[in-house]
Amino acid sequence: MTWDRGLDYDYIKNKLERTLKNSKNDKQYAYTTILYTQLLNGTRISEAVRAVQEFAKTGKRELTIKLSKKKREEKRLIIIPDNIQREKCLWIGDEDEEALTERVKAYAKYKYGINTHSLRYAFITHLLKQNVNPSIIAKITHHSKLDFILTYTQEKEAEKTLRENVQE
Repeated sequence: MTWDRGLDYDYIKNKLERTLKNSKNDKQYAYTTILYTQLLNGTRISEAVRAVQEFAKTGKRELTIKLSKKKREEKRLIIIPDNIQREKCLWIGDEDEEALTERVKAYAKYKYGINTHSLRYAFITHLLKQNVNPSIIAKITHHSKLDFILTYTQEKEAEKTLRENVQE
């Protein structure tokens, strides 16, 4: 099973940065900002939408955002990158969160051919390649069960080991 759908973190990060730099309008810029924020923070798409909406309203780059898919109220830190221009995102501050989330998902599929959740796992894979401890990754991404990250980590390590042994 390929959790990250084979999405390369550095490749998609560079692609998103190029789109931000060359965006033709505020809509494309804001949608790309949400995807970029999701990638760099390892969030779920709805959490990135919430963070960018809050950034548009307040201008704060470090935000504590309510988590999605949690039974009890939990929050996480999300950081808006310094290269994001708030004035191009102002219009999304008052948009309906669910509708905006669906539009960004459709944009990601159309523009980049990706499922937004694959950005979350590209981030996790990126951290694994940097040898970040799985328990730290679980804390950053707010996976409630360390077993999920450990299973994912072990699968990635097993694939890497197999490739290395075949190439000897």
